[in-house]
Amino acid sequence: MVIVTLRYEFSQRFRVPAADAFDWLTDYSPRDHALMGHEGVRKVKRISDDTIILDDTVYPEVKAIRKKKLIKTDRKRLAYYNFHLTGPTKNSLYTYSIVPEGEGKSRLDYTAYEIFETSKAPTKMRLAVMAADEEVTWTREWGLLAKAMERELRKKRS
Repeated sequence: MVIVTLRYEFSQRFRVPAADAFDWLTDYSPRDHALMGHEGVRKVKRISDDTIILDDTVYPEVKAIRKKKLIKTDRKRLAYYNFHLTGPTKNSLYTYSIVPEGEGKSRLDYTAYEIFETSKAPTKMRLAVMAADEEVTWTREWGLLAKAMERELRKKRS
């Protein structure tokens, strides 16, 4: 077995202020999977003001996938970190940084360091294709989250 790190990144723009985006994104709930277009179950355990454990089970196609994740938030920097404790991407790290982009707008800068096991090391070309595929998938899912966030926060302001 070979251990491989797949690095990929993308940005997602929001039509909400950065602090509001941060608060909404780090307010984890059992409905999060549905907002991203998935069937799944999420248990949220708040350990402290800045530390959360997520116990996620998603049902992609055939077999359920369960992951436990440690979330560390940094409100001062409008950043948070997601470390996978269990599951197929155990020991992977995902970083999220919310960047202000002018009046009432912000942007998420996301970077993944996804670790997985494989029988044979992929070529650089294969890793590039895998990273591009992940970027497309996550960009689509974050687009759904952005719409849900903007809709919810717009209702609160009305």
